[in-house]
Amino acid sequence: MADVKVPSSTIDREVVITRSLSAPRELVFKAWTDPVHLEHWYGPDGFITKTISMDFRVGGRWKFTMTGPDGTVFPNMVVYKAIIPAERLVHDHGDWNEEKLFEATITFEETDRGTRITMRSVFPSKEARDFVVEKYGAVEGGKQTLARLDAYLTEQRTIEP
Repeated sequence: MADVKVPSSTIDREVVITRSLSAPRELVFKAWTDPVHLEHWYGPDGFITKTISMDFRVGGRWKFTMTGPDGTVFPNMVVYKAIIPAERLVHDHGDWNEEKLFEATITFEETDRGTRITMRSVFPSKEARDFVVEKYGAVEGGKQTLARLDAYLTEQRTIEP
């Protein structure tokens, strides 16, 4: 008899944040994938994001820094695993040493009023998830990030998807 593997639940290792935006999903996707736009909104309140390089393709990397309000610089590296334009992005998120901290899936769902965006981050362990939630305020930071995206898109109605 073959062993049957039951998929393990990731719920205790996840951070999931959702927000509805009053912008078309093609526009939301462009703001999420173009470094010219990312630098205006990406990150929690008070953070400044600076793109070092971006190769937006499966296997490509987005290397950037996030500078906190206290001046602390956080080096970040995203490695794209899946790109379905205006629908879904999947990437590993880590640091410049390429240490993977979590896998993120961002979905862009068209709604009657615009776009519902969902960020789902899965960490390697419950402890790793709890650490970023407790030490870095990952849930509140994610909510602030999506609020900043919403505000940016409201101001930038002239962005072409």
